[in-house]
Amino acid sequence: MTSPLFEVQNVTLRFGGVVSLNNVSMHQNRGEILAVIGPNGAGKTSLFNSLTGVYAPQEGSITFNGEHGALSIIGKKPYRVNAAGVARTFQASRMFSAMTAFENVKIGAESHKGLGVVGAMLRGPSTRRHERETDERAWSLLRFVGLEQQANTLSASLNYGARRRLEIARGLATSPSVLLLDEPAAGTNPAEKNELTTLIRRVRDEMGVSILLIEHDMKLVMSLAERLYVLNFGSVIAEGAPDEIRSNPAVIEAYLGSSDAGTAQGGL
Repeated sequence: MTSPLFEVQNVTLRFGGVVSLNNVSMHQNRGEILAVIGPNGAGKTSLFNSLTGVYAPQEGSITFNGEHGALSIIGKKPYRVNAAGVARTFQASRMFSAMTAFENVKIGAESHKGLGVVGAMLRGPSTRRHERETDERAWSLLRFVGLEQQANTLSASLNYGARRRLEIARGLATSPSVLLLDEPAAGTNPAEKNELTTLIRRVRDEMGVSILLIEHDMKLVMSLAERLYVLNFGSVIAEGAPDEIRSNPAVIEAYLGSSDAGTAQGGL
């Protein structure tokens, strides 16, 4: 049986009187491509922020079983969660726009190595070795995502699809066990979506990195995810394989406000 990577138990997140996550339980298996879907305001981004240490839920537990053992996420700073093996991208691009594609990926690699201020100032053999390794890592990842020819291009000058691939490369530079993708296909055209789908599969199959994604493009989700959770008003209303989710009456109701399964399945 595949061991769980993320284990979320009875998590509740409140902002004042507003409940963003309501008694949410879920798990992700190691090596799995898992998707979290739901209407706008369902709590998907709140869940991602809780999994990465940005938010601290008031109730429940989140355990990440990484390469260095089990880590309780709640109460940990985001940099600690990232160091444990959790990387993410964001719905809105957070690239350093005045830096090149190469420099953006190298920053990710350097943050994982953690050379320190003293080492950087002394510029000894270990510093030079560290720089060679991060350079090699950045070039390797740019080749992997198909951006080697644009390595010296400012990230702000890249088209939307290329920026999405660059974000994935920068996330991979931290050598994660799992990569969380927040709306990776947002703003991309159909050709870019196809390239992105292929790339995400390669990240899992060739690099051994588990994938957890939020995505509104149901065609992409259903073709990519092996299992899905559906959130609505902060609660899990369904979990299962794509075919099970497509025909689930609660999911159809949440998306369309109708129990007409025949009408709804085209959108799911």
